[in-house]
Amino acid sequence: MIRGAVLGADVSRSRSPAIHTAAFRALGVRGTYEAVSVDAASFEARVAELRAQGYRYLNVTIPHKVAAAELADARGPEVRVSGAANTLLFEPAKPGRRARVRAENTDGVGLIAALADLGVTARGARIVMVGAGGAAAGAVEALSRAGARITVLARRPAAARELAARLPTRQRARVQPGRLTPKTLAAALGGATAVVSAVPAAAWDDELLSGLRGLARETAVLEMAYGGVTPLAAAVRPRAPRYADGLGMLVHQAARAVELALGRTPPVAPLLRAARRG
Repeated sequence: MIRGAVLGADVSRSRSPAIHTAAFRALGVRGTYEAVSVDAASFEARVAELRAQGYRYLNVTIPHKVAAAELADARGPEVRVSGAANTLLFEPAKPGRRARVRAENTDGVGLIAALADLGVTARGARIVMVGAGGAAAGAVEALSRAGARITVLARRPAAARELAARLPTRQRARVQPGRLTPKTLAAALGGATAVVSAVPAAAWDDELLSGLRGLARETAVLEMAYGGVTPLAAAVRPRAPRYADGLGMLVHQAARAVELALGRTPPVAPLLRAARRG
């Protein structure tokens, strides 16, 4: 029996249980997957509790991705560079070695696949990343490694600079950090292949939305948030037909997490159907 869960500040409406349950079914394995809401003060203790109960893996979302990376015994390359993890794997003990917690970040894999669904190839693309938190960190690492050039705009420009500074030198040269304002957003959109929103849906207030005046019709827009019509979706759909919310990214990153946990890759189609049903 495989047991998994997603942990976040409020995951009561998460689609992850439906997606991962569909993955177990598609692979023909018995498993359960649940959503566990937990605050920052209780996060580490809750992870230890679930590990002791025999869970195979956990997915981690806002605001615990940095904490997840820090508590692990081993970290994948994406985690080592980005400082954020969205997957914790509980590895069994081996002869002469204790059991370990391994942290991975599948956000980048999920984002690149979701952008491909919109017709965007990462190599050579010019990406505007709005936000520099844990959701953006793994994505920027993967995009820069894949050959994209990324402008990272954040309300706190120091966070964007810190994200870029963690990258290897070659990747860092492809990332331009800056402050997020309507003016800087409008300027960055010139010639952009895609815009990726890694901020909560509510961050797109009227002031920030005014920065989209330079959005070209051919520019793809991918929003990591999902569920309902967001302010960003309402603003860009009439002018940029290549828009997607975060469901596709969530499905692709979930498929990668299942592959890491079970050693087998589930087909994406049934996972996407489950995500849309909720």
